[in-house]
Amino acid sequence: MVDTAPAPVATPSAPATRGSRRAASAWLLLVWRWIAPGGPAEDPRGRWATAVAAGCLAVAVMLLHLFVPTVVGMGDQGDGQRLMCAFGVANTAPYDYAASTQYVFTQWVPHRWAGEACGAGGSGEPYVSSQMLLVWPAVVLTPLFGWGAGIDTRAVGIVCVLVFGVLVALFVAFLPGRALFRLIAAALVVAVVGDGVFARFFVSPYSEAACFLGVLAMVVCLLAMWRRGDPTWLGMLLFSLATVFTITAKTQMVALLPAAALALLWRPLRARRRRGDPDPRAGRPRPRGRVVPRLLGASLVVALAGVAVGYAAIQPRHFTLLNTYNAVFVEMLPHSPDPEGDLRWFGLPADWASSSGTTVASENAAVHRPDFPRFTEEVSQGRIALFYATHPARLVGMADRGLEAMTQPVLGYVGAYPPDVGAEPWQQEHRFPVVVVVSALLGTVPSAIVLLQIVALALGLGLAFRRRQLGDRAAAFGATVVVTAVATWAQFWAVMLSEGASEIYKHLLVTDLLNMLLLVSIPLSAALLARRIATPRSGSARGARRRTGPVRRTTHQEPRHVSSLRPIGPGGHR
Repeated sequence: MVDTAPAPVATPSAPATRGSRRAASAWLLLVWRWIAPGGPAEDPRGRWATAVAAGCLAVAVMLLHLFVPTVVGMGDQGDGQRLMCAFGVANTAPYDYAASTQYVFTQWVPHRWAGEACGAGGSGEPYVSSQMLLVWPAVVLTPLFGWGAGIDTRAVGIVCVLVFGVLVALFVAFLPGRALFRLIAAALVVAVVGDGVFARFFVSPYSEAACFLGVLAMVVCLLAMWRRGDPTWLGMLLFSLATVFTITAKTQMVALLPAAALALLWRPLRARRRRGDPDPRAGRPRPRGRVVPRLLGASLVVALAGVAVGYAAIQPRHFTLLNTYNAVFVEMLPHSPDPEGDLRWFGLPADWASSSGTTVASENAAVHRPDFPRFTEEVSQGRIALFYATHPARLVGMADRGLEAMTQPVLGYVGAYPPDVGAEPWQQEHRFPVVVVVSALLGTVPSAIVLLQIVALALGLGLAFRRRQLGDRAAAFGATVVVTAVATWAQFWAVMLSEGASEIYKHLLVTDLLNMLLLVSIPLSAALLARRIATPRSGSARGARRRTGPVRRTTHQEPRHVSSLRPIGPGGHR
């Protein structure tokens, strides 16, 4: 009788399984050592060469994105005139609002403005922004590229891309870790800024480009300021200059002042040494105590506050009226359970509630009432903040609306392409939709944004207070993450309290950028905290063997030449 029972299937033995696991672990460890941010193989030589290469690659990527196969930018909805008219130019876009927003019109030809036509909202009040520093070089570049007289925003885009490349190079130079880790970090930043949500503003007459580049400049200056532990006076001055450039880009950027003050006054990188531990700053000049940096930091904070107050004072009063009106009639009253009660709280007539949800351009706006001057007397940004402080429950709904708006950063009401390339009206550009995809994922649970920000803050604090274990640059990166988190929350609430639902998607773009930088910092911070997995502790036996090579052990049979041993203490041997 033939045995038809199936033959037993051979199974791998336990030693073979353990060997496979060891091999897999060895490969994972090898990959980690190549990507790990630090370790014994970290070499500071060539750091600037890597940084320059990263900056050049960033410039090439951004130029390809914005100009190949055709230019992409941000259509003008009318706000660009207040900035560009100061240069004596006017846009070639049609006078019809709908037609002018469908496409991008890059040419601004010479034009002589008369009366109140130039300025904020046709008021004749001059509009001042640090974006002008990026537009001035375009005055020279425009005729050099053969784009005619006046200013072409394509030249503005080239200037912005070059500045962005310099910032990426400095970012790579001041980051901690090996070259591959720093290049990965730079690639993440380029992927975020290179998304059409942000990059399109480089080719536009808007001041958001100065906001984005200013935020990146502040991050780079923080990494440079803290790269050797305690900040130097030069690093603090450079950070202050970057802050001045950023807060003078738009009025809402003044909200970054608390984050800048935290950076100038906080000393998170000074680690306490235990008795017997080596000084991590040995061989470097020590700062002159803690008094001088703190006095310099306090002086710079006062100077920045003066710049912020002065910049807010010279802004057009027309903007102040618009922001205050929108904060009340566009944000507060439409979402209020008792609009009449809110108006009475401000000392305004209750029948003004019929203008709830209107802007100053609406037919039934409150500005058309004969007693509207009472509004400017009773309502201010300070009183609006006081109202929400006495009605904290209203902040919950406001936060929900703001978080939901952060998940929709695409401005679909302005086009991205010129009219002569065959694009559809108001067509958007999403060739590198990194921010769009991440925002869509966060849109499923908007509250996850706050959770991820808290995670980034916790990791940043963990790095900032582990300088002795992880090094100065890693601690500097953690402290920069902490300051970025504070800046993100300050920007968010500044927008929601000042204007709220009025163009909320555009006004929250700076908050979106800061939030994306925080999301990028999460894997980088986690890798920096985990670097000790691949880096043995200094002074450990394993680390000593790795640095000095294998140590031959002696036995009692081998002769020991006592004369060749040098004692290290009374009665001690090597």
